[in-house]
Amino acid sequence: MILGLTGAFGGGKSTVLKYFAEKKWFVFDADAACHAIYEKADAALLTDISNIFGPAAITADGGIDRKEIARQGFTDRTLLDKLTALIYPRLTSAMREAISGCRQKQIHAIFELPLLYEGGFENEFDAILAVWTSPEIRCERLKQRNFTAEDMARRDAGQLDPALKLEKADFAVINNGSTELLRSQLDALVQKWQTYSE
Repeated sequence: MILGLTGAFGGGKSTVLKYFAEKKWFVFDADAACHAIYEKADAALLTDISNIFGPAAITADGGIDRKEIARQGFTDRTLLDKLTALIYPRLTSAMREAISGCRQKQIHAIFELPLLYEGGFENEFDAILAVWTSPEIRCERLKQRNFTAEDMARRDAGQLDPALKLEKADFAVINNGSTELLRSQLDALVQKWQTYSE
């Protein structure tokens, strides 16, 4: 199975990915993939980033300052849209290459994409899994990671409403409780998929 994973900022996608990694699935983390794109940035990408975000977005050693990009991007929607238009083609290429490899090897895989529906990628996968957490609980959890309610609101503003993601998905888990409760829901789904494939 090639599974797409989506959900809101602070909703528990990383915990879901960790679960599937423990199950020996191939895991594609969009954030990690974007970091790899930044780390391997060529001269053209560095120039584009500098033109969008200014010289402050380029570090002293000639790399990309992700914190500066995030600071500006989640404050100014226009800048975020420009960044998305710049990075998403590269991210999409990496994702599709990985999907092709997983299909050729016939291995189970899960691909996390925050903008899965927004980017029109749902048809790339056999099924979509959404993880949903109430806004109040997300806010509390994000505070523990030094994010503010305003940070959450800014990121939510650039994405499909989490409730709509939940409605559109083929499968869903609710992450309002403990990690153990979330894992038990995932156990039930994996068991269901295994039963279908037998």
